[in-house]
Amino acid sequence: MTKMKIQSLLSVTALLFLLGWTFPSIAQERKVSAIERRADRNFIRQKFGKAMVQYETAIARETSDLNKASIHLKTARLYFMLRDYDNSSVHYAKALELHDDLFLADDLCDYIDALRFLGNNKKAEGICLNNVYKDIYSRYQRFQNTLDALAMRHAIIEDPGFAAERLPLNTPNAEFWVGNYGNEPFYAMSVSDFNDPGKLFFHRTHYYRLDDADGADAGSQKSSRDKGYLYHIPVDMQNGPLCFSSDMRMMVATVLEYKKSVASVDVADRNTRPFQAKLLYSKLNHDRGRFSRYKPLFHQESDCSYAHPFLFNDGNSLLFVSDVPGGYGGFDIYVTHFDESSQKWSAPINLGSQVNTEGDEICPVLFEDRLIFSSNGLPGFGGYDLFTTLFDKNGVVPRGVIHFPHPVNSVFNDYYMCPVDLYTAYFVSDRNPSTRDDIYYLHMLKELSSWQAKPFYGMSEEAAVMGGPLLLGGLSETAAPESVTLKKHAPKGLLLTVYFDFDSSELTPESVGRLMHFVNEIDAYLLDELTFSGYADEVGGDSYNYALSERRAKTVADFLHENGMSCPFTMIGHGRIKLSKEEVDEEVSTFPWTEGEIDWTRVNRRARRVEIYNK
Repeated sequence: MTKMKIQSLLSVTALLFLLGWTFPSIAQERKVSAIERRADRNFIRQKFGKAMVQYETAIARETSDLNKASIHLKTARLYFMLRDYDNSSVHYAKALELHDDLFLADDLCDYIDALRFLGNNKKAEGICLNNVYKDIYSRYQRFQNTLDALAMRHAIIEDPGFAAERLPLNTPNAEFWVGNYGNEPFYAMSVSDFNDPGKLFFHRTHYYRLDDADGADAGSQKSSRDKGYLYHIPVDMQNGPLCFSSDMRMMVATVLEYKKSVASVDVADRNTRPFQAKLLYSKLNHDRGRFSRYKPLFHQESDCSYAHPFLFNDGNSLLFVSDVPGGYGGFDIYVTHFDESSQKWSAPINLGSQVNTEGDEICPVLFEDRLIFSSNGLPGFGGYDLFTTLFDKNGVVPRGVIHFPHPVNSVFNDYYMCPVDLYTAYFVSDRNPSTRDDIYYLHMLKELSSWQAKPFYGMSEEAAVMGGPLLLGGLSETAAPESVTLKKHAPKGLLLTVYFDFDSSELTPESVGRLMHFVNEIDAYLLDELTFSGYADEVGGDSYNYALSERRAKTVADFLHENGMSCPFTMIGHGRIKLSKEEVDEEVSTFPWTEGEIDWTRVNRRARRVEIYNK
């Protein structure tokens, strides 16, 4: 392979981070300056320091706020990929201030993650809460998990049945995978300055033997650079996890295909992005000690990515992840089977909605009767979390997905597990920002295969939102005064609405005043029965919000009882509701918000209410 070809393959990987995120059409039409194009070329050539200085210069010379915001956003993404969270968060903040409509849901999640990695949780909480009710985020599970991660810092309880230890072989580079070549365990380490934050690829990978692999003494484990078959894997094939057939004669790996005509990192259209990850296989020639020419494992759509292969069933079945159209969103887990009669792999089958979500599911591994995978779209602690579910010849067993407890999962990314036996395993996490992705050794007191099928998510629904009052920092929302004008004989229908603070069933001073006004004005009329209907906003689980809405209704009823109202009361909790566009627009228009500074927690107060009806 020529040096030029290798350089092209390496440089194009720099584009992956951007290509998964697209600018709206308005940003696609912007004119790119000459200095920004020079910065693009230098970034592609991996001259990162020079490129970032030129991006900063391009921003300073730009006169259009829209163009300036676009370059800020691109620069923030690039800094994030380089794990320079200080500069990344600065540019995300400026892009958000200038044009927040350029942000995709993942952009805001990455901005918040950059702040979390810097330890600036207070600012991250404020940004999270100020955007929680926007449509782009309110239904996106990764964002909800990020919100939960901020709220759960003091609520995650370590399970005593699990003990995790970070291996001493970890370095400031990214150790991201553990696998077996026959009976020899290996691990992979990326020595690049940048990698895909979505964990799809790891650039410039080297493979090392993992000594003392039985895990008897995790602290004594050592490593050495492999000089065997894995040493001869071409550099362009070293971009992620590998897998081998049981007879060790076939290897499936990830390669990055690219389009030579692309010379810019400012690519907006996902359908024309310049490269994708593909799955290729090779046969091992034991006589020559080399792998054969790499070929596509099966037909793969040109504009889609395929990665994270895992062979099972004696090499006749393969799990992998892909963003091919027709899935549930993001990367989903698929399975394909080899047909002996046709000598072809079957059409990929999506594993279904029990494991796949609108977020990303990655790193599938089969062990015994368990499928282990990572997801940022299932309810969890934040980032990628590790999950497991039963798996048989028909696929995923419909009995529920189990979330690994802490210390396996954390509020950071926990995304790859390699079981050694039923009690021990390795897993990968980036919970230590100073050393990036690290390998941890896990010991379980209970046999993995004996886990009950009852699903759990490592936290209660109540705990998922109990951080709300802390996150608000004591800020009390007060509703705008609402007059109580009851007609004579108190007609049937809605009499009064009172509002509540975020995640609270306590009456605010404003609500107390309005209820006292209600008591004084209603006193002259005869009422047969009052109905109290409680509601909650969208944050948190269904069961918790039903209980919260019931507590709110009871709080109002108890207050009126204590202040002399003796008619019969009926209390109903309706759970969480989503405001209509008209209701949102009406709330927004109620206050003189500064452009770009709308307090969406305040706007959504209408959902946190109790309505009083005359029955």
